[in-house]
Amino acid sequence: MNGSSPKSVLLTFFLLSSIKWLLIPTYRSTDFDVHRNWLAITHNLPIAEWYFDDVNGTTVHTLDYPPLFAFFEAALSNNILTTSLLDSGFLDERCLELLPDANNEPTSDECVRFQRATVIGSDAILFLGAYLSTQSMAMVGEEGCGRAPWFTFLLIVTNPGLIMLDHVHFQYNGMLLGMVLMSIAFMVRGASSSQRIINNHQIWMQNVGQRWELLGAATFAALLAMKHLYLTLAPLYFFYLLRRHCFVVEKRNQNDGIAVRFSWRRLLVLAVVTLVCFLGPFVPFLMQSDPVGQMQQIMKRLFPFGRGLVHDYWAANIWALYLFMSKVATFLLRKAPIPAGIRELMESVIPFPEPQPSLVALCLLVGLWPGGIDMAWKVGRWSLVKPLCNPGKFFVHAVVFCSLSGFMLGYHVHEKAIMTAIIPMTLLATNSRDTARLYIRMCMFGLFGLLPLLFRPEELLFKVVLYIAWMCGAIYGLERIHYDRSGGRRTVLTKVDLFAFATLAVVLVFMEVIHPIAFMPSGKLEFLPLMATSVICAIGLVWCWIESCNLMIFG
Repeated sequence: MNGSSPKSVLLTFFLLSSIKWLLIPTYRSTDFDVHRNWLAITHNLPIAEWYFDDVNGTTVHTLDYPPLFAFFEAALSNNILTTSLLDSGFLDERCLELLPDANNEPTSDECVRFQRATVIGSDAILFLGAYLSTQSMAMVGEEGCGRAPWFTFLLIVTNPGLIMLDHVHFQYNGMLLGMVLMSIAFMVRGASSSQRIINNHQIWMQNVGQRWELLGAATFAALLAMKHLYLTLAPLYFFYLLRRHCFVVEKRNQNDGIAVRFSWRRLLVLAVVTLVCFLGPFVPFLMQSDPVGQMQQIMKRLFPFGRGLVHDYWAANIWALYLFMSKVATFLLRKAPIPAGIRELMESVIPFPEPQPSLVALCLLVGLWPGGIDMAWKVGRWSLVKPLCNPGKFFVHAVVFCSLSGFMLGYHVHEKAIMTAIIPMTLLATNSRDTARLYIRMCMFGLFGLLPLLFRPEELLFKVVLYIAWMCGAIYGLERIHYDRSGGRRTVLTKVDLFAFATLAVVLVFMEVIHPIAFMPSGKLEFLPLMATSVICAIGLVWCWIESCNLMIFG
C-alpha cells in the first residue's frame, strides 16, 4: 500500500480500461450527442464557424467550451486513425455529420465505441496526474503527508463519480482533473524544491522550485483554455505565485537575516508563460476576418447567463438551499392563516427573487477570499521569510476550498462540478484523521448527489453497488491507515457520519422504490426525489465546505 511504480500504474490503466470497455452499451446522456456534434463541427467546418454553427438553428448542442478543448475535439475528428476508420467503412460518415437534434442518433454501434474509446484513452492524463501528484505529496516533509501513495492513487483512478460521469453518462472529466492534479504536483514539488538545509542554516535554493512553479502555472493556464469551470482557482494561483514566485530571498549575512526583494524578471517570465499557454489557442480565432466578433461569440458561448441560476437538477449547493427555502416559504404563505396586511407584505418578497449574475459573482468573490486571496498571499509570504512547514500542503487545501467555494456559490453550476473538489481532496485523505473524515464526508454527499444522473432502472443496481462498494473500500483503507497511527482505535467514522449514511439510505429507498410505486403512477410530486437529494446533499456539503476552510487555516 505504500509503494507504486510506473509499471504498476500502466497495468492498472489497462485493467481499468478493460472494465470501462464493458460499460460501452450502458446509458449515455445528451452529452454524448453534444460531443458528437462538436466532433462534426471541427471535422466539417472552418475555424471561423466553430462557435457560430447551430446547424441552421436545429440544435442546442453548440460548441461552448474554450478553444483548446475545441482543438482537442478537432484532433479526435481529424487524424490518420479516424480517417482510416472512415475510409474503411468501420466508422460510418453519419457519425461525423452535422445533424439536427431531432435526428442525431448514431446509426452504428461503432460510432458509440469510437466516442467511448476517446474517453477511455484520455484517462491516461488522469493516471499521469494521479501518479505525479501522489509522488509529489511525499515531498511535503510533514508527518502523514504523502502516506500510502498507491492507495491514494487507486482512490483517484477508481472514483465512482468519474466512472459514472465519464464512462456511463459521457464526459471528459478525468482528463481535465488529470491536468488539475499535474498542476498541483508541479506546485507542490516547486514548494518542496525551493529550500534546503545546509549547516543548520536556511539556504534558499529557488531556481529549481521556480521551474516547477512555472510548469504548474503553465499547466493551469492550459487547463483554463480547456475548461473555464476552473476559473475559481485563478485567484489562488495568481496571489500565491505573485507573493511566493515573484519575490526573491537574499541572505545578506548572519546578522541581517533574510531580505526579500521583488523580481520583475520573474514576473515577466511567469506572465509570458501563462499568457502563451492560455491565449495561444485563441490566436487562430483572432486571425479570422472579424476577430472582435469571434471573441464576442466565444464569450457568449462560454458564459450563457440566460440559462438561469441553477440547472434543471439543482446542484447540492447554497443556491439549492436558497430555492428550497423559497419553495417552503411559498407553501407556508399559501396555506398558513396570515392577516391580509402581512400577507400582502410577504408576497412582495416571496417567492424569493433570483439573484442576478453580478450578485452571484460578488458572493463567489467573498467565498473565495479566505483561501484564494487572503491565505494564498500570507502563506506565499510566510514560506519565504519564516522556517515554516512546506507550503505545498496549504496549496492543496486551498485548491479544495476554492473548488468547493466555486461549487457552492457559482452561477448555473452542474452537480458534476463537485468532482473538482473531491479529486484534489484525495491527496490529503491519508494525512490525518480530520482530513480522512472530511474526504469521506465529501464523497458520501458529493457522489450520492450524482446517482440521479443514471436514472434508468437498468443502471440502478450498478450505481448503488458501485457507490456502496467503493465507499466501503475507501473507509476500510483509511481506517487501516489511521488505525495503525492511533494505537489501535478506529478513528475515521463518527456517530454523526453513521447517521448521515442512514439518512442517505432512507433518501435512496424513497427515490428508487417508494416514489416510483406510490407517487409516479399518479404524476404527483415528480420533483420531490431530486429536490430531497439536492437539499440533503447540500446540507452535508456546506458542512464539508466550512470544515475545509477550518483545516486550510488551522490544519
